[in-house]
Amino acid sequence: MATGPSHRDGGLSHNTFRVVYLTGAPAAGKSSVTRALAGLVSPLEVFEYGERLTRYVSARQDERLTQESLRASSAAVVGPEDIRAVDKLLLTFVAEARTRAHVVVDSHAVTRERYGFRVTPYSLGDFDLLSPDAICVLFTPPDVAVGRIDRSPAGRPRVTLWESGFHTGLQASVATTYGMSMGIPVYLIDSSPPIDDVVSEVARLFKISSAK
Repeated sequence: MATGPSHRDGGLSHNTFRVVYLTGAPAAGKSSVTRALAGLVSPLEVFEYGERLTRYVSARQDERLTQESLRASSAAVVGPEDIRAVDKLLLTFVAEARTRAHVVVDSHAVTRERYGFRVTPYSLGDFDLLSPDAICVLFTPPDVAVGRIDRSPAGRPRVTLWESGFHTGLQASVATTYGMSMGIPVYLIDSSPPIDDVVSEVARLFKISSAK
């Protein structure tokens, strides 16, 4: 029978079910990879941060919002207090879900704003409580990301090649800080190859033992 997590046994993670924190700049392919993972990783629970944040802010404002409208407005609508509230929901979700299934957390700390960029990260204390088994950053060349956004904006602001590359670097630096705080590797995976190849690489992270 499957058991819940046992985090620090002999320096290795021996969780029956594993948690992968998946991040990346806009148009890196997080949502596409997350949807496709269910075909390779089972059972699987997903915490899609943008969807949960949209639901939370909609309830707080008593107004029906969409992820597209939230992306377009971003800091004009979403404050740091909203992020902290959803972070707490995430911790509760993962603590319960990892006892019965693998978990992927689809999230990002860096947003493009009218004035530039905003980084609203987890506190390192909260990230330690989240205790993922692997951290994965999806990235893609700036021209690929810009092309994806131009073809399907979905509320995402249009960006230049430089802005896209800078956003990717910021997102990777935040994820690397998380990894350093926990002493675990951070996997940076190029998402420009065919989606099946990318999903296979991410799925492997549910099998890799990580030092903690």
